Amino acid sequence: MGASPRPVRATGPARPRPVTPAGALAQAHRIAEAIDQAWHTAAVSDRIEIPLSVVAALAVRTPDDADERAWVATQLTDTDETGLLGFLRATWQLFAHVRPDLFPRVFLLAAPWFTDPAPDRDLLRAVRRVVDAALRAGLHELLDAARYDVDLFGPLLTVLRTRGARAARGQYYTPPDVADLLARFDGGMPQAGEQVFEPTAGTGGLLRAAARAIREAGGDPRTIRWVAVDVDELALAALAVNVIIWDLGPHVLIGHGDVLADDWQDRALGERAETVAIAGRVQQATRALALLRRLDRTDSDLP
Repeated sequence: MGASPRPVRATGPARPRPVTPAGALAQAHRIAEAIDQAWHTAAVSDRIEIPLSVVAALAVRTPDDADERAWVATQLTDTDETGLLGFLRATWQLFAHVRPDLFPRVFLLAAPWFTDPAPDRDLLRAVRRVVDAALRAGLHELLDAARYDVDLFGPLLTVLRTRGARAARGQYYTPPDVADLLARFDGGMPQAGEQVFEPTAGTGGLLRAAARAIREAGGDPRTIRWVAVDVDELALAALAVNVIIWDLGPHVLIGHGDVLADDWQDRALGERAETVAIAGRVQQATRALALLRRLDRTDSDLP
């Protein structure tokens, strides 16, 4: 997206803004249905990781400031398909830089934008439809008003998948009121440094509810060690994005596998360590290259 002046406030009709948890849930379902309609109307692919990735990118780049949100929405609406591809690539590169520990889980969402050849124009037109539908339905407003109260991706995966596909994966969305009730800790509220483990995590509805209960008790979810596992890779990709949205902090391990039969935890720890190490080496190389370029410019200025 090219640079342009930032508007004081976007013009046009006000987008929906939830005022209660129930209103937030209803809006999350409306957003999911609008995105599903936009994606399947385009009918260019059955790869639901594509719309999921687009919505995830919009979600993690939601500004806190209303004027900034207006500017971002205007930029996304006005840019062409090449600009949208640039936005998606930049977002997932930023995710890898900021949270390399979670990147193994979101790789499914990042990969479609870095293919060779690049995504074709028909796919990017479908992406445009998804972006427009999400923004019109109030995605930014939902996350600004109720980011800690709602799991956007549970309803979204539910509507993007057919009933048969959900049943085959054993994946069903836990309603937030049920999650909130289940998250009340019989053994006492987790304290800083203690672990919360979710063996059938899905998109993280129970983790969201647990984090909410901790906040309501005066605690800080960012001090908790969150451990989650599931067999559904796309749901786990959404969970990794939700870790950012819900501000669960840096102590998060998300594993893919069967909690009863797999060495999922060792594998998840290994993936995380390897990705963090690679990210560190890339950052070192980037800093070294920047230094060499500065030195080269300095040398060229010498008489």
